Amino acid sequence: MIGYIGAPDGDRLVGALTSLIIRLSGGKPARLRRPPDDNSPRIDGLILLGGLDIHPSRYNAEMEVESRFDLQRDELELAWLAVAFARSVPVMGICRGLQMLNVKAGGDLHQRLDPEITRNWPSGPIGYALFRKPVDILPDTFLASVFGPGALRVNSLHRRAVRNIAPGFTAAACGEDGGVQAIEAQEGSLRFGVQFHPELLLHRADMRRLFRRFVQACRTRMQADN
Repeated sequence: MIGYIGAPDGDRLVGALTSLIIRLSGGKPARLRRPPDDNSPRIDGLILLGGLDIHPSRYNAEMEVESRFDLQRDELELAWLAVAFARSVPVMGICRGLQMLNVKAGGDLHQRLDPEITRNWPSGPIGYALFRKPVDILPDTFLASVFGPGALRVNSLHRRAVRNIAPGFTAAACGEDGGVQAIEAQEGSLRFGVQFHPELLLHRADMRRLFRRFVQACRTRMQADN
């Protein structure tokens, strides 16, 4: 049972693609819309999808840039992350999900990127769909075991980013500007986040492999509990 959390509105395509790839990878998807309680499904893995920015108060920062926030979603994700951490359930964070994973574990975020980095990035839906940039997958990481170390072209468009990596985590990929593009836990159950959107690149075998490896880790953790 792989629980996933997305934006409450306007993400039908992303939600459908995430549900599909979970099934194709051997898991059973469960969209999580309410905080965990006694009637909640017992998840074996957790995926946090992209969406609006995380409110700076979540990482004890003053607001530097006006943005759109979803405070209820912040609470929902933090509550399910607490469950995942307590039960050592594998976690995969995508874009905002990477940032929330980092925040939950004690890290913080840049509230704005250098305009020189983003000035040539597209803003419309067509440009967003076609945009690609290189990131460097670092050796001796989980992501290197999936993609191999070295350059990887991804669809990463974002205005905020990891600033200080949370204790117990390490960078797993960096951008051309040196910014963090992925993190992963150094020990324990599989917990990682990527700044790009693999659920929108399912035509690529390497991105499908990423989800398969995640679901395999969830199955292994489930079997250890039984």
